[in-house]
Amino acid sequence: MIEMTSKELREDLLEFVEHEGKIRFALAPIKRLPKGLPGTWRNILGADDPVKTVLEELWFPWRDLLPETIAQLEEKLQYIGLLQTNQVPFSLVYVFEDEEEPIYSRGYPCQPIERDEAEKLPNHFLDLYKIHNGWTDIPGPMGWLPSEYWFDLGVLYEEEYSEIIPDVRLKDFLVICNSGGSGFLGFDLSKSPPVGLLCSEKEPVQVAPDVVRTLDEWMADLLEDLT
Repeated sequence: MIEMTSKELREDLLEFVEHEGKIRFALAPIKRLPKGLPGTWRNILGADDPVKTVLEELWFPWRDLLPETIAQLEEKLQYIGLLQTNQVPFSLVYVFEDEEEPIYSRGYPCQPIERDEAEKLPNHFLDLYKIHNGWTDIPGPMGWLPSEYWFDLGVLYEEEYSEIIPDVRLKDFLVICNSGGSGFLGFDLSKSPPVGLLCSEKEPVQVAPDVVRTLDEWMADLLEDLT
């Protein structure tokens, strides 16, 4: 298990989030919690065993939704911390270990999804946003993106169509998970109901019949590989 203080972890995080302005970071349990935290987060960050509490409060109610990821969280999660920046007032930082070095995931506070596209998306996908409004790697975007950061592939490519996803207009493909490289998981919104697809510049397009299941497997594999 990594033995690092809040100060040491803050210094390590700094290179990834310094663009967000002034940074505060503390490992839970935290005695003096800032005002404005979601109530559930107050319970987690003030608990004697914050790792156990975050799993019980946020994740276990959705075990049927993300069974593989939650199993890995139970095994691999080491610490929970609160990150505060000028750009993002509050986020939970999940600390893991890989080759004796800390690595992080970041969960954002739940909020109403103010995206028109949400009306077309499966309810069980939207249930992810009852855990966090986005849960992603630091510094990468692996995981489900905050709803305000969903994007269509048209923002990355100038043409209307691309070989990365043949027969689908790029602006019709809503990305909800970006592997951090050239892989994208999302929905073809031109279909009713939307069709889940996994596309990449390196591999043929694959249909993802259940986007949440694909995401669960993807995230769990990454956690399982931590050493």
